[in-house]
Amino acid sequence: MKILEYFKSQKEDNNFNLLPDGIFTLEQDGKIIDVNNKVLEMYNTSRFNVLGRYFSDFVENGTQVLNQIVKDDSCVCVRAIFEDENVPPTYFEISATRNLESSKVYVALRNTTARQIEFKMMSEKYNSAQKIIEGKNEFLLMASGTILSNLVSIAGFSRALLDGIGGAISDKQEKYLNLINQNSKDLSYDLEKLLSLFKIESQKVDYQYKMFDLISLIKSIERVYKKDFKDRKIIFSLDYSKLFQRDCFLDGEVVEYILRCVMDLFLRFSNLGKCSLNIGHPPQDFLKTRDFIGNNSTDVEKFVLFEAKITDLVFSQDELDNIFDMYYQGNAKRPIGLKASLNILKRYVTDFKGNIWVYSKPNFGAMITFILPLKITN
Repeated sequence: MKILEYFKSQKEDNNFNLLPDGIFTLEQDGKIIDVNNKVLEMYNTSRFNVLGRYFSDFVENGTQVLNQIVKDDSCVCVRAIFEDENVPPTYFEISATRNLESSKVYVALRNTTARQIEFKMMSEKYNSAQKIIEGKNEFLLMASGTILSNLVSIAGFSRALLDGIGGAISDKQEKYLNLINQNSKDLSYDLEKLLSLFKIESQKVDYQYKMFDLISLIKSIERVYKKDFKDRKIIFSLDYSKLFQRDCFLDGEVVEYILRCVMDLFLRFSNLGKCSLNIGHPPQDFLKTRDFIGNNSTDVEKFVLFEAKITDLVFSQDELDNIFDMYYQGNAKRPIGLKASLNILKRYVTDFKGNIWVYSKPNFGAMITFILPLKITN
């Protein structure tokens, strides 16, 4: 056989046998005409026992696998076949190439048994952890109503006592009741956002796409929050005068939740400061320089850009680098509701084929910018 003569001519270098992978040389029908010493070592056999047999005798579904990897120029993991049935399961990673001039097929094998065992162990650990997470999320969602209603009761009764429903209170009692009232509200906010994030993580969101008027939705949310900003003495400005296209084809309830989430961030993290929400179409330069899912058009009126600024909120560079990693513990003092809110926004915005960015610097505050298409397209 010519191929054997070729390898004999290389005997001085012994290159064929020095290769780190097992090498089969096959005829078109899968018949083995040569192997290197690595193959013999991998199968613990002799050359006499290999030559003249077929690739399918040594690799499970050998012919089918061989045709696939030659055709697709791919690499696959297969199970080896041994004559000794007591040999533990062994997996090889194989690739192949066909030489059209010589009508020969060359197959390379690499032992990946350890990698397969490690992958199997990791998969089992992942599945086990996933079941624990799913069970935890289901439990928290089931208990969320009770948890939040108790906090609402604490806030409500403390507010009632402050309003004098139980009679006159001393200055010291008023101080403590104010603390109880504020802390219960803050905790209620944090838990509501965290539980909402768990709900999103535990199941695929079923979006209900329909046409609605975006400006009418913005106005209705503005009316709801106007009194809250006034009571908190927060300077709030809303500008949607540059939004010319008001027809929106998304899930209206989710868009409303996104806007309420932004408003809640203003109320939670503004302390007698300024916050603003500007809504309009993005500049063309923005579409050209920002890469985000669904950016298949430079028609600015097909997109809506939201810019939410909070002057009292400043992130460090480390926080910005990990802003959408919910479980990153860079600043343990940050309320959990802040990270949860940003991650909720990230999930909803990206599901709508948009994207979100967070900027921050001293003496400026923080800017949460996100962009959405006004219409979802397949």
